[in-house]
Amino acid sequence: MCQPFNEENIYKSKYATLSKNSKGRKKELKPDNYRTEFQRDIHRIIYSQSFRRLRHKTQVFFLPKNDHICTRMEHVFYVASASRTVARHLQLNEDLAEAIGLGHDIGHSPFGHHGEEVLKKICKDNKLDISFQHEINGLRVVDKLAKLDSEPKSGLNLTYEVRDGIISHCGEDFKSNLIFPEKKNKKLEHIKKLKNALMPVTLEGCVVRFVDKIAYAGRDIEDAIKAGLIKKNDIPQHIINELGNNNGSRIGILLEDLIDTSKKHENKIGLSQTKFSALKELISFNYKNIYEHEKVQKFKPQAERALKIIFEYLLEEITKTNRFKSNILLDIPVVYLFKNFVKKRKYSDDEKNEIIVLDFISGMTDNYVLKSINELFVPKYIV
Repeated sequence: MCQPFNEENIYKSKYATLSKNSKGRKKELKPDNYRTEFQRDIHRIIYSQSFRRLRHKTQVFFLPKNDHICTRMEHVFYVASASRTVARHLQLNEDLAEAIGLGHDIGHSPFGHHGEEVLKKICKDNKLDISFQHEINGLRVVDKLAKLDSEPKSGLNLTYEVRDGIISHCGEDFKSNLIFPEKKNKKLEHIKKLKNALMPVTLEGCVVRFVDKIAYAGRDIEDAIKAGLIKKNDIPQHIINELGNNNGSRIGILLEDLIDTSKKHENKIGLSQTKFSALKELISFNYKNIYEHEKVQKFKPQAERALKIIFEYLLEEITKTNRFKSNILLDIPVVYLFKNFVKKRKYSDDEKNEIIVLDFISGMTDNYVLKSINELFVPKYIV
C-alpha cells in the first residue's frame, strides 16, 4: 500500500495550509492513501454536475456562438491554474488553491452577473430574508445542491477551507492592494450576507481572491476585441506601458508582481501599489467600455423576463401541488426535472417554496433557460 502523501515535504511555508490541520468535512470520509484531502476536493468539484454546467454559463457575453469566447468554466480553469502557480512559488498548498479556484464560481446563475441581479430582485420582490449573491449561493451549491454521479445524496461534502474560499472569494473587491487571512472563527452556513463572509481564512484563499481579479480583467478585453466592442488602441497607453498589450503579457506581469510582492510581506497576499492601481484602472476601463456597452446590455431585458416568468411558473406549480405530492401532468420536461430536483434534495417544511425555485433556476445554464421557455410557453404540434 502507498504511504500517505507528506505535504510538509513540498509546501514548506509556515503559513501553508496542510490537510492534517484542516477543520474537516461535515461528514467524515475514509482516508485516501493516494490523494490529499484538498486534492480529493478538486475531484469532487470537477466530477459534479454543477461544475459541468459552467461550460454553458455566461462570463460576459450571453450565449456566444464563437467557440473562442470565454465561458464561466474557462474562467474558473484560468483562475485555478494561475492560483496553483502562485501557490507553488509561495510554497503554499497548491491543491487547496486549485480546489478553491475551481469551485469559486460554482454558485453563478445563468446569464452571469446580470442573472445574479435578476435573482436578487426576485428575492426582494418576494420579501425573502436572503439576497441572492453567487458567493453565498456557491456555498449552498457545494453543501446542498450539487450532486456527484457516484453518490445518491446531494452536496459535495468539501473541507472547511475550500468551502470558506468559495464563499469568501469576492473578486469585485478593490479596497486594498494587500490582504491577509481572516482570524475570526466563521460559521460558514450561518453567513447570509456577503459582507459577513469577510476574508478567506487561508492564504491560499487570499491567492484565489486576487487571481480572480487578474484573470477576468485581461481575458474580458480579449473577448471584447474579438466581439468588435473595442479595439486594441482603445486601451489607454499608460495601462499598456504598465501591463503590456495582450492578455498573456497582462496576466504574466500581474502574476509575477503578485508573487514578488507577496514574498515581501509576511502572511499577506497582494500586488505592488503601482500594479494594483493599473489593475483597478484596467477594470474600470472594462466596465465603461465592455460591461456597459450597448451590445452587452442589448438582451438583458429579455434575459430578465425569461428568468422571472420561469420563476413564476414553477412557483405556481410547486405551490398548487403541495411540492408535487398531488397528481400533476408532467408532459413538460422542465417541470418533470423540477419535481425530481425537489424530491432528491428533501427540503424541510420551513424552507420556502420561493427558495426551492431559486435553487433550481440558479443551477440552469443559459441554454437551458431558453429551452425551458420553449417548453413552457411555445405551442407544440399534437397531430
